[in-house]
Order: sequence, then C-alpha cells, then structure tokens
Amino acid sequence: MSSTASYFFSAVAALSLANAANAQSSWYAGASLGATFNSGNYSSQVVAAGEPIEGFRFVSADRKNGSEAGGRLALGYRFNPMFALELGYANFGKQNVNYQFEKTTGLIPPERFFTTRGQFKLDGITLDLVSSAPVGANFSVNGRVGLMSTNLRYSEVATFLNQGDRAFSTSDRQTRFHWGLGGAYQVSKPLAVTLDYTQVQSVGTRFAWNEKGNGRLSYGLLSAGIRYNF
Repeated sequence: MSSTASYFFSAVAALSLANAANAQSSWYAGASLGATFNSGNYSSQVVAAGEPIEGFRFVSADRKNGSEAGGRLALGYRFNPMFALELGYANFGKQNVNYQFEKTTGLIPPERFFTTRGQFKLDGITLDLVSSAPVGANFSVNGRVGLMSTNLRYSEVATFLNQGDRAFSTSDRQTRFHWGLGGAYQVSKPLAVTLDYTQVQSVGTRFAWNEKGNGRLSYGLLSAGIRYNF
C-alpha cells in the first residue's frame, strides 16, 4: 500500500472515530428527586357539579397535603448545543382531596350527610423538545415543551350518615401538555447538577357525580438531580 493510500485510510479512520465520539457525546441521561405541587380550583368544580341529590347543601371542598415527593428519569439526544429531544418518566406523587355535603330537609338542625376523602396518584411518560443556552462558562438554562402520557389513579372513601363507608377506585389515561424550566451547572465534562421545574396541565376530568368525574388539576414538580453525558 502506498504512503498516499495509507494517509487517506488513516484520515478516514480518524474522521470516523471523531464522528463516533461526537455521536456518543450527543446522548445523556438524568435523574432527579423533589417536591410536587398542585393547582386548580377543586372547590369550584365541586360547587359547579350541583347537589348530588335534591335537598343537600354544599359544605366544603379542598385539597390537602399538596406537596409530596416525586421525581424524574430522562434519556436525551442532543442534536446540537441548543436543542435536544428527551424521553422521560415523571412521578408527581399524591394529592389528597375531600368534600362534604349536608342534608337540608327533614333534619333540624341540618346534619352532615357525608364526608368524602379522595386521593390522586399521577405518573407517566414524557416526550419533550428541550432548548438550552449557556450562561457563563459552567452554567446553562433550559426550557422544555412537549406531551405527557398520563396515568392518573384515584381512590375515594365516603362516610355516609348511618350507612358506614363506601369506597371505589378508578384510573384514567390521557395525553396532556407538558412544559418546564431549569438550569444546570457543569461539574465536569460528563457530569452536571440540575435544578428543574416541570408541569403537566389539566389532568383528569372536571368534577361530576360519577366515578370518572373526580376533578381536573395541574401537577408540578420542583426537583434537583444529576445529568450524565455519555
């Protein structure tokens, strides 16, 4: 083999290795843990549904213990320094709710008819387009938009006057808009620490007097974690 041919094949091999290295560095994985938050006027949804039966009056409805532990796992592919596509799993923890009605006819004074305690659990798969921009040598900020395939589980226990407890559970899968903002500090070439807020919009079905209409809420997650570039 001539020296020219050897040089050519050596150059092709070096270029191939460089492209392979670049392709490898385009992939990254991340994991984070944090606290979840919920928003949505649950009380107004219960009021808007009206009386469960004629002769009963709304007493109260609210969300309880709205911040629970949650987390995210993600695998991303970076097309260039600014844009990446990210496939992830997000767990938004639990949200407790309750509502109460009382009987307004036949009882003097009115006595409470029932008290209901419910709990939502939400997780699902996310697919996001992520945009990043550097802020100084080691810091960067990012924003994400995408969709989440949600898995919402709901369980409820209702205490009826002189009738004991009644309970049921149900689940619902939907596709909902997902977005987020965050930042990262590059500790080393492959490793970064991250802080992100993500939210999935309007999950569930507005409150109605059936087993599917348990309330529609938005769920957020503030989490800290690590990201590793392969």
